[in-house]
Amino acid sequence: MTIIAEYTEEEQELLRSALESAAVAVSAASLGRKEETVSEGYAAADLVLKSQAQYVGNTLVTSIIVQLQADLKSGHVFPNYLDVASTPGALDESKIVLGRVAKLVDTKSTPEEAAGYKGWLLQIAQAVAGAGKEDQGFLGRGGVLVNDAERSALASIAQTLGVEAPAGS
Repeated sequence: MTIIAEYTEEEQELLRSALESAAVAVSAASLGRKEETVSEGYAAADLVLKSQAQYVGNTLVTSIIVQLQADLKSGHVFPNYLDVASTPGALDESKIVLGRVAKLVDTKSTPEEAAGYKGWLLQIAQAVAGAGKEDQGFLGRGGVLVNDAERSALASIAQTLGVEAPAGS
């Protein structure tokens, strides 16, 4: 059993930033309207904060969620998701972070905890992909829930993390 406190400060930051990177990799792959990107950020945050019960058996994931909840209660200011997702190079930077964190958890956590953490990251990315209609036309008509660019991003995230890609990607 591994908790976030057993990692160095730099490693803890990497573990936490990977949550944002999983979300940003999908948003940056298919930047839509600002409203869509903001809703994707909310979907990621909502999933992270509400997934504690699902991951109660994974002490690494649970300890990260507890730490984030404490940050929220203390008034910690998180980066503006729209700004982060729309920064040039955000997609490439996110993939680098996800690759680094996959190696880190494979090295320092149990195989079960590493798999659970990486699965959680993919689940965050999937929540973002399904958060808003993409490729909408005039007045928001048409569009799809998950477009080809997002499916490709999900497959790339899964490959980077070394986990099974979601069905349909």
